[in-house]
Amino acid sequence: MKSLVSIALIFIALLVIKHYYFPAAKDDKSGPAANAVAPGAKPNAPSASVSIYVIKPETLDNNLFASGTILANETVELKPEISGKVTELNIKEGAPVSKGSLLVKINDADLRAQLNKLNASIRLAEEKLNRSKQLLEINGLSREEFDSAANELLSLKADAEVLKVQISRTKITAPFDGILGFRSISVGSYITPQQVVCSIQQLNPVKIEFSIPERYAGLIKIGNAILFNTEGSNNKYQGSVYAFDPMIDVSTRALRIRAKALNPGNKLLPGSFAKIELVLNQNNQALMVPTQSIIPILKGQQVFVCRNNKAEAVAVETGLRNETKVEILSGLQAGDSLIVTGIMGLRPGSDLRIIK
Repeated sequence: MKSLVSIALIFIALLVIKHYYFPAAKDDKSGPAANAVAPGAKPNAPSASVSIYVIKPETLDNNLFASGTILANETVELKPEISGKVTELNIKEGAPVSKGSLLVKINDADLRAQLNKLNASIRLAEEKLNRSKQLLEINGLSREEFDSAANELLSLKADAEVLKVQISRTKITAPFDGILGFRSISVGSYITPQQVVCSIQQLNPVKIEFSIPERYAGLIKIGNAILFNTEGSNNKYQGSVYAFDPMIDVSTRALRIRAKALNPGNKLLPGSFAKIELVLNQNNQALMVPTQSIIPILKGQQVFVCRNNKAEAVAVETGLRNETKVEILSGLQAGDSLIVTGIMGLRPGSDLRIIK
C-alpha cells in the first residue's frame, strides 16, 4: 500500500515539474507555417510596371564616318621653262585669273633678233626658189639644183619654228581659271627653271580625299554621296565620290577615296580638315529599337517583349547603330511590343502592367 502511495506522489511531482519548467508550445498562426505556399501553388507576386515600344520599319542610312582633307580641283606651281630676266609681271596675289592670261614675260630680245634674221633669209630663199622654178620649166636648171633650193627654204622655215617655240617659252600664262598665290619674284629678277614664280589653284569645285578601312571597300561605288563639314564650321556640304584608289594601302590597310563638291564663294580652302559622313546604302525597312532595351547575355544579346501581358525573353542579332537606336537583324518583327523600361527586374513569364 505504501509503495502505491509513493509512486502516486512521484508521478504528481513529475507533472508539476513539467508544467512549470517545460510548458507546451502554443500555435502561432502568424509564423512561417502560416505563410507557407502549398506545393504546386504560385505566389501572388505584383505585376511589373513597364513601358513598351511598338516596332515598325524605318529608313536607315548605312553611313560611314571618316576624316579627310580638302584639295583644290587643280593646283600648279608655276615655273619658267627657260632662264632669263623678268621684263613684265602681271601677278596680283590672291586675285582670280583667267586661263591664258599672261603672268610673266622674260626678256626675248635676242631670240627675236635671230628670228628676224631668219625671216630675211627665208624671203631670199623663196625668191631663189621661184627663179629656180622658172628656169626648170625652160630646162635652164637641173632638177637637182631646184630640189636643193627647195630644201634650203624648208630648213630655214624649220629653224624659224624652233625660234618661235623658244620665244613662246619666255611667257608664263595661266593654265586654267583659278586663284593666284603669293609671288616670289619681281620685275628685273633673273629666274631659272628651278624657281617657283607663284602657285595657282582652282577652288570650284574642290576635291575631298579620305580613307576608309578595307572591310568597307566592297561597298564603295562611283557616285556614293558624302556629307562633310570643316573644322570650326557647322555648315554641311554635299559631294559625291568620283574615284577611288585601285589598291589597298598595305601600310594602313585602308582604301583612299576622292570626292568632289561645289564650292560657291570659295569658302572651302585647300588643306582644311574635313569630317566626312559617307552614305554607303539605304535600308527603307530597317527595324530600329532603343539602345537601352538591349541586354547583354553570355552568348549574345536579348530583349524582352510583351506577349499576352507577360514578359518573354527573345535573343536578337544587332547591326548598325546611331545616337539612340540600334538595328535588329533577327529575332524581332514589325509590330512586336518591345519593353524599354523596367527591364532590370523582369523574368520570363513576369506579369506586366503597361504604363506607357
